[in-house]
Amino acid sequence: MLKFDVGDSCFNYRSAAVIIHDDHVLIHRSEKDDFWALPGGRVEFFESSEDTIAREIFEELGVETLTRRLLWHVENFFEYTDKKYHEVSNYFLAELLADPNIVPEKDFPGVEVDLDLIYRWVPVSKLSEYVIKPVFLIEGIKNMPSSVEYIKSNELGT
Repeated sequence: MLKFDVGDSCFNYRSAAVIIHDDHVLIHRSEKDDFWALPGGRVEFFESSEDTIAREIFEELGVETLTRRLLWHVENFFEYTDKKYHEVSNYFLAELLADPNIVPEKDFPGVEVDLDLIYRWVPVSKLSEYVIKPVFLIEGIKNMPSSVEYIKSNELGT
């Protein structure tokens, strides 16, 4: 995976999926976190960020996906678990190839045994009721761009 730690700082290269079905978006969080994010994961060496989506969603949920298009290229600066992160992420519009069983706002587990991730389908209209990181996603998902956008998100205040 493309992650490098230097002291109390970390560089991370990640891909995330915006999966919307019947006006619900799939979000997830770690059991220990107080915020939600989009499913995805770190890009591996010599793997395209688009291919990361298919691999990560299959590993986490056991479902194949189709990646439609790149929505956002994001530089994100934040603190997490006492480390400062510089994360470069690509966010893709994707869809599950099997029809999901959507029970709105009800938690369900993934299939990856060594991760403590909780998943939830949330109505797009209710995204603002959730703490989602990075925060641009709340409005971004409600107003999907027609072409790729560059986003810089800086929670460090530097």
